[in-house]
Amino acid sequence: MRRAPLAVALLLAAGLAAGAAGAGASRPYGASVVALVVTSQDWDEDRPWEKKAPESRRVNAVVVDGPCLLTTAQMVADASLIQAEKFGRSVRVPARILHVDREVDLALVGIDAPEFFSDLVPVRLAGESLLDGTLHTVRWRNQQLEVSATRVQRMEVQSSHFGRLEHPFLLVQTDLSGGGWAEPVFADHRLVGVTVSQNEQSARVIPVEIVSAYLDRARSGDAYLGFPSLGADWQVNEDPALARFLGQRGEPFGVLIRRIPRGTTGDGVLEPRDVLLSLDGHPIDQSGFVRHPRFGSVEFPAILTVGHRVGDVVPAQVLRGGEVVDVRLALREYRAEMDLVPIRRGDDPPPYLVAGGLVLRELDGDYLRSWGRDWTKKAPLRILSRYRTETSSQRPDRRRILIVQSVLPSSYNIGYQGLSDVLVERINGRSVDSIDEAAEAFRFPVDGFHTVELKPNGSASLVVLDAAGLEAATAAILEQYGIPEAFRPAERVPPELGEE
Repeated sequence: MRRAPLAVALLLAAGLAAGAAGAGASRPYGASVVALVVTSQDWDEDRPWEKKAPESRRVNAVVVDGPCLLTTAQMVADASLIQAEKFGRSVRVPARILHVDREVDLALVGIDAPEFFSDLVPVRLAGESLLDGTLHTVRWRNQQLEVSATRVQRMEVQSSHFGRLEHPFLLVQTDLSGGGWAEPVFADHRLVGVTVSQNEQSARVIPVEIVSAYLDRARSGDAYLGFPSLGADWQVNEDPALARFLGQRGEPFGVLIRRIPRGTTGDGVLEPRDVLLSLDGHPIDQSGFVRHPRFGSVEFPAILTVGHRVGDVVPAQVLRGGEVVDVRLALREYRAEMDLVPIRRGDDPPPYLVAGGLVLRELDGDYLRSWGRDWTKKAPLRILSRYRTETSSQRPDRRRILIVQSVLPSSYNIGYQGLSDVLVERINGRSVDSIDEAAEAFRFPVDGFHTVELKPNGSASLVVLDAAGLEAATAAILEQYGIPEAFRPAERVPPELGEE
């Protein structure tokens, strides 16, 4: 969805805007902020063939030129039903997603009934983020419009909600409680950002620089290209011993490049153990900070996400083997769906395979988060370690990490019922790194048996199943546990690697 052009032309009707001007003057926030009632149905990660019960949530959206509604991707991306309500009204009208960019966490929602916008006013965007002074966070709640005074604490580069894209966020202090539901933030009635999360009284806000760039690209009519990212893994260079080892003289500076995944900006240009000294003319200090002309001291990825587009070529300097080398980087998106352990699947259902009661699936961030908010502490260490070490690794064949999630007990798989969350290395002697390869491998038993080799664990490292009985046993297990099908293949996005 995120790379498709908008389904409708996002052109503002001049007459519509003129008719709504009076309403905006009397209640500027209420004329531009609406509520979305979003119904979604998540997949049950423990039973990947099922969905959970539907849940509804009320989120915020702001009217932008089109006219259409701007909100966050995390609020609507997986919705099965979206309805919109205007300020002070209880009538809901159907809405639909026009465009989503999960990596930057923004989305556009359209309404097919043009009369919905007759008394609404598109917001005006601020020219830049306000780093001091008073802001106002606004939301529509319980038939009331709440306006909360908000103060900017700092600008900080962080990863986006859905992926690995690093871009600036405003960290703000607000009196609003229970926020993080796409509340718009204003300065002098101009939009300066959209709230994506809140922790106690501190909220994280996508700044207007990112919002404006997203709107321009989404409404261009061209094939959508997201935001550029270096894509490489890096670490600080604060240790003088490390700096000397890398060939630096004097005080440490720059950041150490650790890994350059295939298809990212640095692929073919940067090398592991390069020290990235400057980017687009901005020197990088030993902690990864630059002096940004607008944001001040901020982590260097902000140089790429603000002010540049995919396809731009920017100069950089690296220290390689003790020598300073000038390079040029053609900016690309980071395609998170290509990770060995994707942070999120997006709208795709979890691929799985039931074979003789063994439930096999691909490891991803959605599954890890099924352990709850503290999943980094509660998920099994054997799969957490793979996530931490290989989440950003990429292979030319776009494979995944395969696990036996659980075993559905039956007389056919006696002795293996205790297996859970163990890593699969080979099936029938074949290396398998995806659910599709696993299904293919089960077509070729060896000497009348199916063998599943696991990464050694406390329960077992080898599963042996009678090949002649597999089909009948699987059919009986599917019926017993109410599973509609034994195999759901992965829905892969074409790689489009190297596309600029």
